[in-house]
Formats: sequence, structure tokens, C-alpha cells
Amino acid sequence: MDLETKKIYAEALEMYEKGDTKKSIERLIKIINLYPDYPDVHNALGFAYSLAGNYEAAIDSFKKATELNPEYIEAYVNMAIIYNEQCQFEEAIMAFEKAASLETRIKGFSPQLKAQLANTYTQLGDTYYELQDYQKAKEEYQRAVNLGPTFIDKKLKLAKAHLQLSEYKNAEELLFDILKRNGKYLIAKTILGLCYYRQQKFVDAKKQWQEVLEIDPVNIKAKSYLNMLKEKIK
Repeated sequence: MDLETKKIYAEALEMYEKGDTKKSIERLIKIINLYPDYPDVHNALGFAYSLAGNYEAAIDSFKKATELNPEYIEAYVNMAIIYNEQCQFEEAIMAFEKAASLETRIKGFSPQLKAQLANTYTQLGDTYYELQDYQKAKEEYQRAVNLGPTFIDKKLKLAKAHLQLSEYKNAEELLFDILKRNGKYLIAKTILGLCYYRQQKFVDAKKQWQEVLEIDPVNIKAKSYLNMLKEKIK
């Protein structure tokens, strides 16, 4: 790349950092027409397109960057983020996993990328859960938990999937672990009570819901479940 083009490239980067994405895109396209084989320029163009809201063009640019440099971690991550924002979770996971495999081999798996991938697994799990495909939801939540064993919100989702599948022992183990870490995590105590209830362990269920109300006297779910339990006993 000649000096004049490098100058245009620097200007283009400065422009999209300042929010002038239109001029940035124009300059980056001009550079690509002159030098089509620079992956950094394609990655920058993808980023500029994403800022402009042109996500399809952004994905195409990131793909081109990874074609030119199959080990371009940043481009895979950028691509995954766009897929994720568009709720294309399976595609996002593929891109995140590719970035993760490269990062692990080159410099180790960073906490930031691990968290991003775990969140995407969780979002895909949420989609399956809403569709009542609890088995697939469980699998995605388990992947998220494997990446982030301390993420209690993800463990809670996994416990709920186990509960929907009547896998009570697995659900209990997760809920016990959550409550060991945070004994006042009321939603976990509420769900543990429900887990007991479904196994007809009514005394244990009542104990959990009463403990919730001791901490939060107006907790609607705990009150509803206790009323449900009274009707059941009648």
C-alpha cells in the first residue's frame, strides 16, 4: 500500500471513530478497489458498515477479511457480534467458536471472549426454551455453564430446563450450588421449592417458599405457590 493510500486509510479510521461512517465507507471502498487483498481494510469496512446499520454488508466484509486471513480473530469476533445482534445465534456461535479456537491456540482463551460466547449460548438456549424445546435449551445452557461456572444466572436457566424435563436431581444440584454462593437469591429458592413440589415433597417446598417470604414478604410467586400448595393439600 503506497503512502497516499495509507493516509486515506488513516483518515477513514478516524472518520468512523468520529461517527462519520458515510465518508469512512467511501474511503475504505476506494482503498479496496486499489488494494483488494488487505484483510484489515475489509475488517474496518465491516465495522463501518455495522455502525451505519448495514449489517448484511458488514458480514460480507468480515467474511472477506477471514477469507484473506483465516486466523483473523478480531474479524470473527466482529462477525459474531453482528450475528448475535441480529438474533442469528447459531451463526454467532460458529464465529465465536472459531475465534475462541484461534485465540486458545495463539494466546489463550480471554475472559472477554469466553463471556461473549457464553452469553450467545444462553441466548440460543432462551430461544429453544421459549419454543418449549427444553432438551435443546438444556444443551445450550450447559455449554454456557461450562464456559462460566460462576455465572449463577446461567446456572439458574439450566436448572429450569432440567426441571421442565423432570430431571429433578440435576436441577437440585444446580440450585444448591447457586444458593451456596448466594443464599438470598430468592428466585433460586422459589424454583427449588417448585422442584420439591413436583416431586410431592410438600414440606420441603413449603419451607423454601416461606423462607422467601421471610426475606421478601410481598414476593408474588412465593405467595402464589403457597396458595397452590394449600389447595393441593385440601
